[in-house]
Amino acid sequence: MAKHAKHARVQADEAELSDSKQGVVEYDVTDNDTPQATSGMSLHQKKSKRTRVALIVVSIVLVVLIAVLAYFAFLLYQEASDVASQASNSTATTLKDAAEASDAKKQGSRLTAPNLVALLGLSQDEAITKVGRGATVSNSTDITQETGEGDSKTTEVVGKTVTVALTEQQADSKGNTPSVYLTLDKDGKITQAGYSAPMSTLGYGDVSFSDAVQEKHVVETLLGDAGLTVEKGSVVLPSSDEYRTYADDGKTISQEQYTFQGTAPAASDGAEHAWQCRLNYDYSAANVSNNLADTLRLFYVYVNA
Repeated sequence: MAKHAKHARVQADEAELSDSKQGVVEYDVTDNDTPQATSGMSLHQKKSKRTRVALIVVSIVLVVLIAVLAYFAFLLYQEASDVASQASNSTATTLKDAAEASDAKKQGSRLTAPNLVALLGLSQDEAITKVGRGATVSNSTDITQETGEGDSKTTEVVGKTVTVALTEQQADSKGNTPSVYLTLDKDGKITQAGYSAPMSTLGYGDVSFSDAVQEKHVVETLLGDAGLTVEKGSVVLPSSDEYRTYADDGKTISQEQYTFQGTAPAASDGAEHAWQCRLNYDYSAANVSNNLADTLRLFYVYVNA
């Protein structure tokens, strides 16, 4: 009985020892002694996860850097555009101011027509002396009149026309010199005095025909120089078909010409005088060269006694 009891205790002790061994936790020496039951993933999985996290962080940083660079690039572009715009506006303003200053200078120093009213009633020599400006007779033609019939027909000199070049005034590039025209009666007294000059030497540059009449009031201005009182704006531009001539193609303008006329009181004594003004724009040379600068622009003004 004792043996059997002892043997039973030994078996019980072995069973207890076996249970105790089964409760012992095994360790994975390949994972730095970390229990597999608590890790939940292999070493390869952990490395892959760390790599993904690092790539995500790097990607976010790169996106942020790209966004910052794009923002600063936009700011630089805006600043460059503003600078360019300001420079362009400044240049345009400077050019405009220079052009206006040039026009003002031209206008201020423009050639004035002689006082033609003051020449009426004078002799040829008196008129030349009064005009000055290097006045030199360039042409003189008798005005004749025939009287009688048949064998009794005679020719009588009843006056003359004289062209006086103003040599001290600059001619234009085409050689047109400002000139004075005198018509004298048989007694040698001036009954009509005229003046012509290129529009460029009068200080009006390349102004168009319509602008010369409507905007610059060239007719009224030069009549004022000639000694007449004419209200600015009183001279009206006619319809284009009255002053414009076309070439054979019916489209190309070959000439713009019109003679304005009327009466006005003299500024000196208020006496009424008849006057004529002719603007002549010839585009023949300009049409050949295709350059408007080659347009011949001339102005004529006449005052009668």
